[in-house]
Amino acid sequence: MEGTENRRGRKVALTLVLLLMLGAFGVATWSAFSSTTANTGNSFTAGTVTIADNDAAAAMFSMTGMTPSSTETACIKVSYTGTLTSNVRLYGTTTGTGLDPYINLTVTRGTYSSDPGFDSCTNFTADSTDYIGSGAGIMYSGTLTAYTDSYVAGTVDPTSGSPEAWTNGENHVYEFVVTVADNNSAQGLNATQTFTWEARNT
Repeated sequence: MEGTENRRGRKVALTLVLLLMLGAFGVATWSAFSSTTANTGNSFTAGTVTIADNDAAAAMFSMTGMTPSSTETACIKVSYTGTLTSNVRLYGTTTGTGLDPYINLTVTRGTYSSDPGFDSCTNFTADSTDYIGSGAGIMYSGTLTAYTDSYVAGTVDPTSGSPEAWTNGENHVYEFVVTVADNNSAQGLNATQTFTWEARNT
């Protein structure tokens, strides 16, 4: 019969062989070959939508003591310096005690041959296109009440049939003509109006 010492010796030998094999596998895993490649320097910059006017925070109109058929005209230049092509719409908000239904407003789009500064209409020339069938350059003709008060419903510049794609460095001049209706119900009423141009990239 085989001796206890011989069996014990074989077990030790087998254990050593197993440990050596595991060690060999471990070394093979830790020293695996590798290689990498990289694409560096990626950058991302958002474009801009920037529109401004030349009013220097002054109102176009400050009419008091108005009488039937009182009329006033003012012009404003709007410029675009954004990097993204944009569409522009005109709209505004009205407050007051109810004079707005009795104020007639005409907005005409055009250019200056020479810029006289806000809010002069000297050197103003209307666009030659009859946008809405009301005359050269006219974009809006109606009451102050009907002048829309949101971008969604706003007046498309210059018209929904052919919206302008504004680009960097573009500018347009807008002539506003305000006339009080000859209506006795307008007595004693008032209105305050904000005129807004909003650009959104296409």
